[in-house]
Amino acid sequence: RFVAQEGVLRNMDGRYPHMPGDMNDRNNNGQFELEEIVGPAQAHPGICGMPANFFQTHDRNRDGHMTPVEYYAEVRRPDIVYSERMQITLGGKTVDLIYPGKNHADDGTVVLFPSERAAFAADFPADALVGASLRSLPSACGNFDNHPLAEWIKSYRVIEALDFDVLAGGHGSALFKKSDVAEARQFFEDLVAAVGSGMAQGKSLDELKRTVLLEKYKDWAYYARLREDNIEAAYNNLKLYR
Repeated sequence: RFVAQEGVLRNMDGRYPHMPGDMNDRNNNGQFELEEIVGPAQAHPGICGMPANFFQTHDRNRDGHMTPVEYYAEVRRPDIVYSERMQITLGGKTVDLIYPGKNHADDGTVVLFPSERAAFAADFPADALVGASLRSLPSACGNFDNHPLAEWIKSYRVIEALDFDVLAGGHGSALFKKSDVAEARQFFEDLVAAVGSGMAQGKSLDELKRTVLLEKYKDWAYYARLREDNIEAAYNNLKLYR
């Protein structure tokens, strides 16, 4: 039996699903076109979007459009869904499923193995840019995937509140500690504080890009490449979700 967070069913109900990586239904026709997939990748190579072959392999009837049905053709619909938390017993072992909230996705699950004091989560808190360390600036695509930064911070705190020693992610090979998660959450809090303060002072986006240096994180991966992108995404996010 396939168990998933209830948002998976919502994303599979035929409407254009929530997509990370700034892949949005820009023409509001309820399906994907090539530009909606590759455009973000062309603007931010290796950071956002997906390559053309992703679209081409999912446009199954080759009509130049990828419908949600075509996109999900190889994905099995869940047999059971949960909202916030669910506990499963398998062979005498307990597994906890936890919905952390909206972040990179809107239907993610953190899987906690209490006996092993281990947890697993794909894409959050470690996105595709993370290799060996969570000390990596986030991709910030789509103004943080069109989810309020307050929700991102809340999601980190949900994971921090779990009882585990080791967290495995869906990207990279590193195992993380709770202190790593806290440090990544602190980045978001510092970003919100710095950008929010500048906005309250009436500073423009260009001014913020010049003055919000986030020097505390200058040694993190992608600092030089993504500092301004993170500031712009935070600026747009805070304007939208005040």
